[in-house]
Amino acid sequence: MKTLRSFLFLFSLCVLLFSCGSDDDSGNNNEPAPVIGVWDLVELNVSPAQDIDQDGTSNSNIIDELNCVTGILTINEVGTWSLSLNGVTVTSITGGLFDINCSSTPSFNSGTWAFQNNQLTLFQGVDPIILTLNGDVLTNLVGETLPDFSSEIYQRR
Repeated sequence: MKTLRSFLFLFSLCVLLFSCGSDDDSGNNNEPAPVIGVWDLVELNVSPAQDIDQDGTSNSNIIDELNCVTGILTINEVGTWSLSLNGVTVTSITGGLFDINCSSTPSFNSGTWAFQNNQLTLFQGVDPIILTLNGDVLTNLVGETLPDFSSEIYQRR
């Protein structure tokens, strides 16, 4: 019996000592993530550059070519996000040409998010969207060529 009490005492002591470590949060759970807030879409880039408005100058940023493209990304402190987007439709034409027009219907997406190591991950459906935070800019590097987009850039309001 004495051995059992000694064992329980040592076990309790070990649990007590190892349950508190220097890697504990120390109360920082209430600190908001730096991505919380409202972000405006400032670049929607395509590759190769296009002259959609036919002014003689090709541009990779669709927003500079079509004034109808807008987007508002809202990151809430409760762990949810929403995106309202007036985007574009891209239709492939023959010979590597593309018809890019304003979308007739705005889109709305939402989901949950996580932030770690300057990366914001937006969860919705199967494939998460990963944006990198640099100051007041969030960048999603898609890396695709037309008919897809190469990047999206959001600026904090």
